Amino acid sequence: MKVLSLFFAAIVSLFAFNASATMDLATYSNRAQVDAGVAGRCVYQPISQSECHMRINWAVDNGKISRRAADWGKANGFYPIIDFFSQNIAAVCKCGCFEQDTLIRVLKDGSIQDIRAKELDNSFGLVALSGEATLNDLGTDSFEMKTRTKGPETPALYVFTFEDGNELKVTQHHGMLLGDGTMISAKNVKAGQTMLNAQGTELEVTSITREFTKHDVYNFETNGDAKTSHIIVANGMFVGDLTWQNQLHADLGKVIIRK
Repeated sequence: MKVLSLFFAAIVSLFAFNASATMDLATYSNRAQVDAGVAGRCVYQPISQSECHMRINWAVDNGKISRRAADWGKANGFYPIIDFFSQNIAAVCKCGCFEQDTLIRVLKDGSIQDIRAKELDNSFGLVALSGEATLNDLGTDSFEMKTRTKGPETPALYVFTFEDGNELKVTQHHGMLLGDGTMISAKNVKAGQTMLNAQGTELEVTSITREFTKHDVYNFETNGDAKTSHIIVANGMFVGDLTWQNQLHADLGKVIIRK
């Protein structure tokens, strides 16, 4: 019995050590990819980029993650969620948002409207691509707004200007739909590539600049089941909602919509 008790004590000590050990870069980056692919693990607590950095700094200062893991997290936009009771890392999640005056296409009182992001609440439905959408038929449906977030943003926004003169301002990790049906992060879009507007027209990105904002940034999530139903309309362009920065991050860089 004594031997058995010592064995269990050793096992408990081992798990306690693993739980409290500093998470290195390899483990942290792997957790980020795993947690992004688990439905519901991250979407409940999306935050702004500045708060991402604050949480990362706290994790380093308190020995939860290594300095290399922190640097990677800041560069790629992944922050740790710390469990209140155990003080251990419960998940590694992503962040990113819209500039406050971005026009989001919504359904309100039976009417389709484009409303500024800062004026929206959960009473608005979100217009997004249907589950059957293709590049040849970019049909849309309306979905309930599952989540709305806002917060300050320290890094400069990405400002996209299109060949028709339209502009779109988003944070660096926002999901963007390219003209070939691929979803990628805003920071990876290059001038000369194309994106799709709500009329199904492929528009060239003529320039990409950076712009700081003193205002809160916003993001939203539909309650849709399909990947395409998390592609909403912002300033007349098809872009990803909050789900593309959390649950569907692992699908960025892939063709999501085909002909």
